[in-house]
Amino acid sequence: MVRVPTSLTAVVAAVALFGVSACNDAEEEPQDPVEDTDVDGDDAEAEDDAADDADPDAEPRADEVIAVEATEMAFEGLPETVPAGTVEIELDNVGDLPHDIVVEELGDEVVASAEPGESASGTVELEPGEYTVYCSIGNHRQEGMEEVVTVE
Repeated sequence: MVRVPTSLTAVVAAVALFGVSACNDAEEEPQDPVEDTDVDGDDAEAEDDAADDADPDAEPRADEVIAVEATEMAFEGLPETVPAGTVEIELDNVGDLPHDIVVEELGDEVVASAEPGESASGTVELEPGEYTVYCSIGNHRQEGMEEVVTVE
């Protein structure tokens, strides 16, 4: 009978144990690979576009952004003409009363509503035509918070 030195037995046992351990690690879930670093920034834009496409509740990107200030019984900054397409309206309420901005021809859709000193925004899709925009709170419309906007 051949006698194997104890140190050789220990080495063989350690290798066998390491091999079994390595097999068990292979069955675990793989870890996330290291992400590539985007040096020129091109991938960040593509990821933003993909993120927008992935969220069905996300607001559509606006073709035009209009900043409107609401004061007591007046809108300031609402243009007479707006290009057709997706329009974002940013309402800044600089008045002392709550105000909103509503489009009559879109079924009296409230686009944005803001308390005094607050801002809000909303997005609408506008086809060519004329649209009546007004504040629906209290008697604000009757007091002059109404304008007609032409969409071209």
